[in-house]
Amino acid sequence: MGHLSGNILFFLTFIIFSIPASLIDIRRKRIPDWIIFPGVIILLAFRVFGFGDPLMRIFLEMIAGSLILFGIRFFTNGKLGMGDVKFAALMGVFIGFPGWFVATGLASVLGLIFALIGLFSGRINKNTKIPFAPFLTVGSIGAYFVNYDILLKI
Repeated sequence: MGHLSGNILFFLTFIIFSIPASLIDIRRKRIPDWIIFPGVIILLAFRVFGFGDPLMRIFLEMIAGSLILFGIRFFTNGKLGMGDVKFAALMGVFIGFPGWFVATGLASVLGLIFALIGLFSGRINKNTKIPFAPFLTVGSIGAYFVNYDILLKI
């Protein structure tokens, strides 16, 4: 598989799993395992067999992101859903580190802006559940296109 065509297929695979997960999260405030787990497995196979990435590194990137969001879930008494914790595994396989941090930071900023606009406009209140997967998806897509060599030199 050519490098460019492999990257395009890899990116589209993430889109195929993250967009439906985001839409379901918007409608039902949950992210089904039947979307996340196949996405993780397929992206993992892409990275190992298509790009030659070490399996242990991918597992660490996948697990670390999920553990961070699980910690946030734990310390906020469940304000962050388990679906978001599992979605972090999909992100870890897709963009790895440091991309995961960029994606999560961008998602958090976008989610905050959305919440503030909703609160000030009266469309939501402080108890409204806001789906986070759409923001994680947009953050991951943005992070995918960041040049980390430049970012890490800052």
